[in-house]
Amino acid sequence: MRKRSATLLASAVLIGATLPLMGAGSASAAAFKCHPTSRDYVVAKEKVAVHASFSANARVVDYVYKNNKVHADWDCTNSSGNPWVCIGSCRVNEESISGRWVYRGHLKG
Repeated sequence: MRKRSATLLASAVLIGATLPLMGAGSASAAAFKCHPTSRDYVVAKEKVAVHASFSANARVVDYVYKNNKVHADWDCTNSSGNPWVCIGSCRVNEESISGRWVYRGHLKG
């Protein structure tokens, strides 16, 4: 089954499809959606937290500042319906989500 999942993930990345995934670790977790992207944004707020996952409750690993440019490699909507982008060290698959995530509402572009 794992090989099939890896093949599905690779195919989705190649065609740019949205990848519906389940939250890691819990059978009752709500689904989230992710798709690869290649898009530049500009930070719209004075100081924006960069998180270890796409949740406001995730550990803050850095900050980006107003008018700085960031490049997104993944675009995800978490189980609460909030849009996030991964701007570095991105890893998105069925086993784990990691990277440097910024809430898309704090960006313009």
